[in-house]
Amino acid sequence: MKSATTVLNLFFALHCLCGEIAPTDGKVQTFGTASGPRNVGWYAAGGSVTLTCSSDTTSGHRIVWTEYATNPNGAQISDNTNVLPGHPNAARYQIVHDTATQYDLVIQAVALFDGGTYRCEDLNAAPTDSVQAELIVLESFPNCNTTIGWNGIVMEDQLHFVECSVNFQGNIPPDMTWTGPPPFSVAKSVSKTSIWSGVELFVVRNQNGSFFQCVTNFTQGTPSEPPPPGAAINVPTLFYVYASPRLLVSWAPKNMYYDPVKTYYDVGDTITCHADAYPLPSYRWQNMLTLEVINGQSFSVDEDYVGMTTTMRCLATNEINGFDFADDIFMNVTVLGPTTEMETTTSPTTTTTTTGGPSTSSPATPPDSSFPSTTTDSGDVSIEPTRQPMVPCGELTGRWQSDDPSATLCLEVVDQNSGEIRGQMRVGSQTFVDIVGRATPVTFDLVGWSGLWPDDAFVSSYAGECHSCDDVEELVANPISRSIRISTGCAESGPVRNGSAFHFHRTGGSCNAEKLVASKPRHVSHYNKFGIRL
Repeated sequence: MKSATTVLNLFFALHCLCGEIAPTDGKVQTFGTASGPRNVGWYAAGGSVTLTCSSDTTSGHRIVWTEYATNPNGAQISDNTNVLPGHPNAARYQIVHDTATQYDLVIQAVALFDGGTYRCEDLNAAPTDSVQAELIVLESFPNCNTTIGWNGIVMEDQLHFVECSVNFQGNIPPDMTWTGPPPFSVAKSVSKTSIWSGVELFVVRNQNGSFFQCVTNFTQGTPSEPPPPGAAINVPTLFYVYASPRLLVSWAPKNMYYDPVKTYYDVGDTITCHADAYPLPSYRWQNMLTLEVINGQSFSVDEDYVGMTTTMRCLATNEINGFDFADDIFMNVTVLGPTTEMETTTSPTTTTTTTGGPSTSSPATPPDSSFPSTTTDSGDVSIEPTRQPMVPCGELTGRWQSDDPSATLCLEVVDQNSGEIRGQMRVGSQTFVDIVGRATPVTFDLVGWSGLWPDDAFVSSYAGECHSCDDVEELVANPISRSIRISTGCAESGPVRNGSAFHFHRTGGSCNAEKLVASKPRHVSHYNKFGIRL
């Protein structure tokens, strides 16, 4: 009776294709040991692998190697020390017989298709004695990619992916596991010849300074089907780690605010603008009336703001990955002017003559001190009510009627932040024409719009100013128009007409422009924008 035991041992010289091999005690970790029949994991990096088989007798045995990688029914490689020349890979096989019991199979230049089952068998044993193990060959180190840039700079709420994949040959698939800062989701796809796994993440701030790591290794030691007697059951030793760039989370300016917030400001007040942003933003204030620019996060209220309401814009800007990002906020700075003091005057007296007695004097009735007053040259006291300061309208949406009854305007503010407006207007006819324009955001004190009157191909634009005095809103708009040219000469253009200003007053709240024309057919008008019949 003869028997044989097989020991699979792995010796290799690994030529690195990419990535890193995990160190063990300061040395390069090997992918297998020499402790008996072992399953082996291997990178197809052009090295060689040695599978050691030895008999427990020194004579009378017949040791053969058979591989099931290229032929599912098995292809015999050797007979004792002889490699069979008929095998297609015979040139890469070698039998090492250094001792009487040793029959080592060496595979040179390991390729992907070498992955599979290898069996060592003593044909002279009764019964035949054999052992086998799996050689799993990975095509290369895992190929890993990410949408995260090399510098790790990512933006909050951005969607990013990190993924790794590798092709393999063998009956035990490798596994991929991910670790990283939550939240993220993992997906995986495994076939008989490949594995892919990736993570998807929407960047959040708590991921700053962290990275995502993928470990490729084996988590099982036997194929999915029950192994035959003598099959190795060890988990192949293979370990590869990929790490993404370390995340540097940035975000554009947002959630802007300013302080202090006051209805009326005083000369000397300092107003500061704030924005939530990283990298820290730069700030710039702009006076929307004078267009003066003040660089810096704060500005001080001075005498130039007295007696008026000024719209100020704060712009915060930062740079992320070579791109500029910005946000802004508008505010009103209202500084009251000096109040009118009531002048102190000498009260005139009234002299009364009484018959038979001396004259008497009594003070005149003093004026009502609840109003400011002035004294005329004749000594009379005039009472003047205090007027409120002029302020922007603050809202344009609504229906407006001109002092000239031929003009009606209906406006809708589409976007408060950009000041976009739309609406309809009629001038000199019952036909309303669509208009579009813009106003100063938030305050709406300056406004402009245009419309096309199809009857005579006139385009009219209006520049307007809207203010409220003593709670009375007035929208003053100046028109300018141009028509198509009448002459065919290239050097001539159509006439330009400047019209008189319209003074509009609000007559109603928000109106739906479509309702204004629902009962009005869009006929051809015989009036131009200025109410003049053509």
